[in-house]
Formats: sequence, C-alpha cells, structure tokens
Amino acid sequence: MMQLLGIGTLGLVGVFFRYGIDRIMTQFSFPFPVATFLINLLGSFLAGLVYGLGAERAVISPELRTGLLVGFCGGFTTFSAAMLQSFLLFDQRKIWMSALYLLMSPVIGVFFAMAGVYLARSGASTIQFH
Repeated sequence: MMQLLGIGTLGLVGVFFRYGIDRIMTQFSFPFPVATFLINLLGSFLAGLVYGLGAERAVISPELRTGLLVGFCGGFTTFSAAMLQSFLLFDQRKIWMSALYLLMSPVIGVFFAMAGVYLARSGASTIQFH
C-alpha cells in the first residue's frame, strides 16, 4: 500500500513539473513543440539516470526506483518509459527489436492519435463529458 501511495504522490509531482515546464515554455513562440520535446528528453534522461542508479548501481532502493520511474517519470512523460525500454532491448543485444520498437511507436502512435482526433471530429462518439 505504501508503494502505491509513493507512486501516486511522485506521479502527481511529475504531472505538476510537466505542467510547469510547459507553462514556462509556452511564453515563447516556437514553431516546433519545444516544451514537449524538452520534457520528453529530460524524462528520458531521468529514467536512464534512475534506472542506472537503482538497478545497476543499487544506490536507490527498489521501492524508490519504482516510485521515481513509474510515478514521477510516468507522470512527467511516458516517452521516458518507451526510450528506456528501447535502450534495454538494445543493451540486451536485441538490436532489431529495439529499432523496430523505436520506429513503430511514434509512427503508429501518430496514426492512432489521428484516428482518435478524426473519430472525435466526426461526431461518431455520442459520449459527452461534462
């Protein structure tokens, strides 16, 4: 139960960090989604750092590592999880699987996002959220 509370708390902190960075970055006018790009890169770096310190060097307890990876990084960005998983496949010498995962995730993800937007735009969904 304490583990779930830690994940939830750190997830909330990650969400607020993401929101704060996004709010700061939107004050500038960029033609590219810089805020999301930076958040994804920072989240990937943090996931790698926490994994390295926790799983490989045992400097961070398994409970804290889980809280930081699943909670904070998960709330901050799920991109970090995908990038860490890609690296771990690569590190396990599953090069083709890592490359395929790296290519498939964003390409197919864009199509799923597009499908969701088009479905919402079409009015096909009769569900209303208030």
